[in-house]
Amino acid sequence: MTIFTGPPSDAIRNKPITNELKNVLDTAAVAAGIDTIRITSGGQDAIGHGTRRTGSTRHDLGRAADVQCLVGGQALTFTDDAAPPGILRFVTAAAAAGATGIGAGVGYMGNRTIHIGFGTSVDDHNRLTWGAGGRSATAPQWLRDAAQDGWDAGGAVPPAAPVAAGAHPGRFVVIARDGLKLRGGPGTNFDPERTLPAGTELNVVAVSNVDPAWVRVDLEGDGLLDGYVFAAFLAEVGAAPD
Repeated sequence: MTIFTGPPSDAIRNKPITNELKNVLDTAAVAAGIDTIRITSGGQDAIGHGTRRTGSTRHDLGRAADVQCLVGGQALTFTDDAAPPGILRFVTAAAAAGATGIGAGVGYMGNRTIHIGFGTSVDDHNRLTWGAGGRSATAPQWLRDAAQDGWDAGGAVPPAAPVAAGAHPGRFVVIARDGLKLRGGPGTNFDPERTLPAGTELNVVAVSNVDPAWVRVDLEGDGLLDGYVFAAFLAEVGAAPD
């Protein structure tokens, strides 16, 4: 079940989002393996019905939100040139689930926040992506492609990515000559916590839904999760523990 946090009480757009939008975000998060959706900017008063508002009408009455996607307590990040698989799947699934307005870009709201919502009014069903300056021309290509994939799906939300070949729960050993970095999340954008020397044995607990090239591991055999490692530098040494 997806955890939702925010919007902050002191934000201008601190109103709740609609159930329709929450369902879109939840569907997208599940498809992308996202643990938590952090809403940094939520709904706002409609024009003429309050003063707590700013910018366009897209956020009116909770029909849009600016969100961050968290895995293991850390927000996934992107650049204008590329985004990790978890972000791409999130955008595609959100578009397939009904989102029609999607914006992102380092020059728009930074490298971790994405606008997901509907049109400028309940009658606006135009599908649109945008980036810096709120302009379609500045939308990152990965955002355009991911959203279009969802809109082309005709309402069919894409399943989670397939498990990488050879990656599955079990007992493994590190085979990277210079050691293997243990990270707080599934990707090189997550800070390394330590380096596991070659020959270190560990338990692979699960394959990441965000990026199946990464696996969650237990180093002590006590059932507690210690972090993520890149699966290509592991070799199986035994069957999965009971």
